[in-house]
Amino acid sequence: MPNSLKIHVLWVIPYDKDSTDDYLIFRTQYALSYNNLKGVPNWASWELDSSWFGNSGRYKGKFITEFTLPDTFYKPGHDDYTNTGFDRGHVVQSHERSRSEADNKATFFMSNVMPQKPDLNRGVWLKFENFCKSLCVDSGYKLLIVAGGVYHQNNTLNNLGKIAIPDSCFKIVLTTKNTLSDIDSSTHVYAVMMPNIQGIRKDEWRKYSTTIRQIEISTGYDFFNELPKQIQEYLENK
Repeated sequence: MPNSLKIHVLWVIPYDKDSTDDYLIFRTQYALSYNNLKGVPNWASWELDSSWFGNSGRYKGKFITEFTLPDTFYKPGHDDYTNTGFDRGHVVQSHERSRSEADNKATFFMSNVMPQKPDLNRGVWLKFENFCKSLCVDSGYKLLIVAGGVYHQNNTLNNLGKIAIPDSCFKIVLTTKNTLSDIDSSTHVYAVMMPNIQGIRKDEWRKYSTTIRQIEISTGYDFFNELPKQIQEYLENK
């Protein structure tokens, strides 16, 4: 992995008991694990500070089929989500990669998308994204973020068995005013797990606050496994 990309997975290449459904993709803008069996990312991880925000504008084309996936993989397309009642929910938010057209376009690959109900995607999930922006732009923090879905009910778009619908969506944020390599037991943690349903648009994001440990239990992934064990244990229960 190029050194320039390591910042997105510093302390945080998550793993579970089955690595066969973790196809890793590394871009300048983020890293993610794609699940061919589900047609969605298991997780995405990215660094965020004020320098990533700009005036590039939002990419105006259709979402982009992921060309880097192996030939044997099903490659979700923009139209797979059409008329399903679900948004094409960015995992790495478009606005968080707005300093250049290339950065913004990179968030529109279908590998960075999971089905989200509109009230989640455009409501309470967006509120948490805006909070993360304020930490960077208004308060000068650097963030390390990991996000993805929780899947227990085996629901898929249009019941076709190709693209799994998350029961809920999680996001973990570590914050520092130094460098991400300085994360320690004093680091502040924000963690949320939000239900993927209608009727929650006006909810406040703090209603869905949880711990890293609870997200690990729900997803089966071990996060921040490269941190010193004592610090990892402390942050996961913070």
